[in-house]
Amino acid sequence: MAPQAKVQCFAAKDKKGKLERCEYEPLPLQAGDIGTMDLHVVEWISGCVLCYAKRGQPFWKAVLTFFLASAEIKVTHNGLCHSDVHVMREEWGPCKYPMVPGHEIVGVVEQLGSSVTHLKKGDTVGFGWFKDCCQHCDACITGNDNICPEGAATIMGGGKNTGGFAERFRGSGNLAVKIPDNMSPADAAPLLCAGITVWSPIRKYVTKPGMKVGVVGLGGLGHLAIQFLAKAVGAEVFAISHSPNKREEAMKLGATHFVGLEDIKDNTLDVVLNTTPGGMDAKKLLSKVGYNGALVYLGGGTDTIKIVAFDLIPAQKQVVGSCVGGRALMREMFQLASLHDIKPIVDKMPLDKCNEAVDRLMGGEARYRSALGLTG
Repeated sequence: MAPQAKVQCFAAKDKKGKLERCEYEPLPLQAGDIGTMDLHVVEWISGCVLCYAKRGQPFWKAVLTFFLASAEIKVTHNGLCHSDVHVMREEWGPCKYPMVPGHEIVGVVEQLGSSVTHLKKGDTVGFGWFKDCCQHCDACITGNDNICPEGAATIMGGGKNTGGFAERFRGSGNLAVKIPDNMSPADAAPLLCAGITVWSPIRKYVTKPGMKVGVVGLGGLGHLAIQFLAKAVGAEVFAISHSPNKREEAMKLGATHFVGLEDIKDNTLDVVLNTTPGGMDAKKLLSKVGYNGALVYLGGGTDTIKIVAFDLIPAQKQVVGSCVGGRALMREMFQLASLHDIKPIVDKMPLDKCNEAVDRLMGGEARYRSALGLTG
């Protein structure tokens, strides 16, 4: 059998995070491709493979389970997220290099494993933070595959967990989501992480129209949260920011109010979505949450959250985190975005300008997400 063509990509070769042209050998896609693979090769393939193997399934059957469910896409666009930078700079733990970032991946299906029946060649699909899950744990069978204990994150750890900053990408067909026909790939890409990150807690905690919801930060996450809250849910949206120059844009996006945190009375808001990566006083944020309300952390910062039990108990408040969302919520989010014309504000750049895009992101210049295209 002829060797597989190597994938051309951009990768970080150390934690300084500068992206350079690189190439790697892709994982096999069909059963016949794995005949010469050694045992050690599959150690990094997928959490589900290791999970099945540990439960006594014959080893090669477990490997086939992964490969036959895979999909390969020709990448057209990637979103750029703070999480890509956190991983490649080892801010979230050790990383193997070279590391190929990109977990907001849109492309066209070119090849499918024989067990993938819900997709066809030519479909435009996306992959987000996870590229595989075990399919059988309690989380997976209840639609919460985003918290599957054996889930395979697209880029975490780097190395063979290659992301979408490449000409091709392979992941589980089960986690590929179809992109609506009326949505451009550049607009769809940021929704695969930023969009689902805000929609998931909105769906869980904003349970009826008219609820008062604070959105802290008007950036890549915040500007999408405002749109989903206003257009899809009918909430009373408090855009919380100390940047007066963002007032006009926040109101155009659908905010009901544009305020500073100090302008909000204590115990006023039903839900507060903190979309910032850090630097906010948790006690002050929580003071604005009303009875039975929730303060939800969405940004992946490393700040310590300092509160005491009595900040929570009298008004039965809760402080929670939210991790992207499962397949059902992902599909729902895209349907709503398509129906209500919810889309990110994006900087569109070619993929070969990825280092410039990273500099703009980290310098606070991106408005509000970056979409890196291989096709323009």
